Amino acid sequence: MAECALALIAALLFINVPSLTQLNQWFIEKVISLSTISCFGALLLFGMPFASRIVLFSFINFFFNLFFLIIRPNAKNIILLLVNFFICYVNVLPFSSNILLGITLLILISYLFESLIRHNISFYLDRFVILLVSLVLSIIIFISQLTWNQYFIVPMALVLTALPILLAVTLSYYLVHSELKIKLTSVLLFLVIFTCLLGQASLIVAQEVVNPWLIMELFILTSATFNSFSSNINKNSKISIIIPSYNGASTIVQTLDSVASQTYKNWEIILVDDGSTDNTAEVVKKYLKENPTLPIQYLKEENKDQLNAIKYALPHIKGEVVHILHSDDLLASKYVLKQGLFSLLSQRVDGTFINLEEVNEKGKHIRLVKTASFYPTSQTLAKAAITYGRNPFVDVVFWKKEIFESSVYKNYLTDNIPAWVDIENKKVLSISNGIFTSLKYRIFEGNYLNSQDGAVNVLSGELRFFHHLVHEMRIPRFGWQSFIYRALRKVGCDSLFPVIYIKKKSFLRELTPKVISLRLDSLENQYIHAIYDFSQNYAENDSVVVNVEVMNVYHGADIRIFNRKLANNTLEKGYYQIMKIISSGKGIWKVPEKDVRKYEEILEFFTIKDYVQIEAIDK
Repeated sequence: MAECALALIAALLFINVPSLTQLNQWFIEKVISLSTISCFGALLLFGMPFASRIVLFSFINFFFNLFFLIIRPNAKNIILLLVNFFICYVNVLPFSSNILLGITLLILISYLFESLIRHNISFYLDRFVILLVSLVLSIIIFISQLTWNQYFIVPMALVLTALPILLAVTLSYYLVHSELKIKLTSVLLFLVIFTCLLGQASLIVAQEVVNPWLIMELFILTSATFNSFSSNINKNSKISIIIPSYNGASTIVQTLDSVASQTYKNWEIILVDDGSTDNTAEVVKKYLKENPTLPIQYLKEENKDQLNAIKYALPHIKGEVVHILHSDDLLASKYVLKQGLFSLLSQRVDGTFINLEEVNEKGKHIRLVKTASFYPTSQTLAKAAITYGRNPFVDVVFWKKEIFESSVYKNYLTDNIPAWVDIENKKVLSISNGIFTSLKYRIFEGNYLNSQDGAVNVLSGELRFFHHLVHEMRIPRFGWQSFIYRALRKVGCDSLFPVIYIKKKSFLRELTPKVISLRLDSLENQYIHAIYDFSQNYAENDSVVVNVEVMNVYHGADIRIFNRKLANNTLEKGYYQIMKIISSGKGIWKVPEKDVRKYEEILEFFTIKDYVQIEAIDK
């Protein structure tokens, strides 16, 4: 009766899910985490009488947990894997420990096949160690229980347990396919078959013909699996590679060669020369003459900085997948494009993060930079807030074209906010963790970003992102939570830290100066000084009439141009008036109705849009 009641509750919750798209891979990971914790708690509280019930879920928990640990190897998933092994060790019998051993062996074989033969994922030592440790523990569990009685499988019981599971899988397929038009892929079939087999094995091991709660869980998990691991990208999709270049004559040939050597051939390059003053044009034209068959478009515009150079390439994109490659970087191997396409082909996501290898000017290895485990939740935003608006993820992504042209264009290429967040719609994009290294990222001495001018430009984006975040949340004991989180992050345990926050607007008086101090030693820059003054003088209910004549409206991507004009005293006089008004800290701006949009964009450029209320007046 209790199991029927649980199954009914799960069914009611499933029916009320607003959209099937919410049943994504992170939903599955959450379900498996909660299921593992529940089984562990039941085992500790009630002991062996509940062993048969726990076995029903332990194999499925173990399989998915191991799968997600390979994709996102963080402290949380490592602990859950150890918990699953403990549950299996206490409960399983020789027949069921054979299943556990088989799961690990098959995943190990699949991993080696993908890594060494298909080159779809990179052969990382840490992920291989995870699989080897799982294999060793499975063998230990099996050997330690060899003295127990073996199970005898009754053929009729096998049929009776298979029927409801097959029915649940069939129903979930038709439900998701009818709404989302899913496409079957090798990864999707692999996961569904394993889920079905493990459900069957669990019922047999627990000596139950049908368990309604388990069947309902299998229905929900397979529905989420069909949704999560299907894609509208196909194996022949074109990849458009945008290469922005400024004075890249010395490195651009190596960059182009790294693309030309790829095993995947359906690609195009859109090379945008951002007003180079060296001989980049001559080098590129010579390269194109020597390689006339390569699909490379060469475009040139006046110097407007790299984000605007990338935007300039957008009308020329013909591919379904978009990737940004800078002219001083290299693709890490000849399999990168194949790996990037596979990541999007096997998952229903907006894009996929990858890792990068930092190298020096001569291409010598410095270190491997792995992107943090990504979860599209409010906790990810809170963790970005307590790191003072710094992007906790790498900027190297393979994007689906439709997302790149909409959300990425607005948030990253225009407003210079991390591409994985859609500020306008207050949501986090669905981006998977690609488990391969795609980029050799050159680190130069005297890098522009380390200069005072570069620091101001980076700080502009960080302040804009930070102010958007803290306007939606107030984090108690901000300094302490930030310190603890950053300490845990250094030892790879940041996934275990839940940021405590309240859905309330934060005050900027103490927060904004801290963000600025992490990048700059002084407030010489008038743009930054105005933002600092706003945080100190902010008066939410004070109003001011603003009607300033400005011809050009700047966005986050234009910060370098703006600062150049500011330093050369060629900036429009109206902006000096605007900075003076911003410094006063007025929380209400009364502006002519026809100029509302203009002032919204100006306030966004000065990073304080959320903190200022605009009221339209007739004038």
